[in-house]
Amino acid sequence: MLAACFAGSGFTQATTRAERDVEAEDLLNFGRFLRYADTPPPRSSFDLCILGQDVLDKSIDELAARETIGNLPVHVRREPDATATKSCAIVFISASESIHIREDLAILAGLDVLTVSDAPNFLDDGGMIQFVHIEKQVRFAVNLNAVNRTHLVLSSELLRVASSVRGKPAAGDLP
Repeated sequence: MLAACFAGSGFTQATTRAERDVEAEDLLNFGRFLRYADTPPPRSSFDLCILGQDVLDKSIDELAARETIGNLPVHVRREPDATATKSCAIVFISASESIHIREDLAILAGLDVLTVSDAPNFLDDGGMIQFVHIEKQVRFAVNLNAVNRTHLVLSSELLRVASSVRGKPAAGDLP
């Protein structure tokens, strides 16, 4: 199942649109492999928020319109600042936010919000998942140290397909 979910992470013909389509698919897939160590927050929808320039454009909207995650409809929200994303399940912080990333992550610190970006050095700044391009493939790297500061748990299946993983799973994480 996992291979099918992340099949889009294979080779792409290095067009920006194709890479963005893969990133949009992966964002939704991250939600499928995301769990909570404690009781999940009450939600009426699984909100995927975009902060900064919306490079995913209609790709994410078209995919989300027909998806559910954890029996919840997926809604895509574009927000003007990190404070507005505190109730989101996943926040995609666009590389256009590079000068604000540390500030954005400080606002979201400790909240059960999965942070994802295509910005360089995102993991070094404390982000959780960073899209990386390796040999014409869209891949992703994971910072478990940042994830472990929340009640979020990433499935070991997800970690196995990451291009790199920093840190170790917290005690009690999913096998």
